[in-house]
Amino acid sequence: MRWMIPSALTSRAVLLGTAAFAIAGVSLIVVKLGGLPLAVDTERLAATAIDASASLGMRLQKLTVEGRDMTSREDLLAAVDAERGTPILAIDMAKARAQIEALPWVKSAKLERHLPDAVRIEIEERTPYALWQQDKRYFLVDRDGKPIIEVPEVDAAAQSLPMIVGNDAPRNAPALFATIETNPDLAARVRAAVRVGERRWNLYLDSFENGIAVRLPEEGFAAAWTRLGLLEKDHQILERDLEFIDLRLEDRLIVRVHKDPNAPTKPGAVKKAVMPAKKDA
Repeated sequence: MRWMIPSALTSRAVLLGTAAFAIAGVSLIVVKLGGLPLAVDTERLAATAIDASASLGMRLQKLTVEGRDMTSREDLLAAVDAERGTPILAIDMAKARAQIEALPWVKSAKLERHLPDAVRIEIEERTPYALWQQDKRYFLVDRDGKPIIEVPEVDAAAQSLPMIVGNDAPRNAPALFATIETNPDLAARVRAAVRVGERRWNLYLDSFENGIAVRLPEEGFAAAWTRLGLLEKDHQILERDLEFIDLRLEDRLIVRVHKDPNAPTKPGAVKKAVMPAKKDA
């Protein structure tokens, strides 16, 4: 229920609120009186102003939240650290914002105090972009590679999100995500990205377990990804029964086809096909 205050009292409340804000950032005022400094306890003055404003009805009665989907209302209320009836000028808005932005799903928060009795909270939540595997633990991460929450007992094969693997994977994921997104058709086929030696990435298309592995170089992996897109466009290379494509060398392409389990092993059988890089005419 919203407490409506007569206009005359509202004006007095606003003046008291202004006075409270003016003294909140000052720890000590020194007043010259008869040549001697007189220390004034500003915290006591602020408390007096807050009590006076509360007596005029400036107490929290309405809290509105916008943008909330995954964040619980209980967590938001705990972060604000205020309940119905709390003097509205006593709410530390900067502290409340910091505590809200520390919640796992919250990317950013905006708080507004609407006198005499309302606080409005607007939050932007993080969107899961990938699943990060660290040893036997799994975490949702956003587009910036920031872990959101841990996911228990995950079945990686059933996840709709792509997976990133490696201790340093989140830190290096944003650059990889930006590169992959330059080719939406290929990006839709990436099911996993694994860090190798904390230096470079191996991508797995279509399936983590049985898909085509794409070995990217440590440097220039964006150019290698563009190269793969051209190979697919011109030669449909990904439609072949390949085990991996190695793009680490600029002047050649190394691929390996899946071995037919029913085919007899022949001495000297070729397991890798090495194709020179296509040169401009």
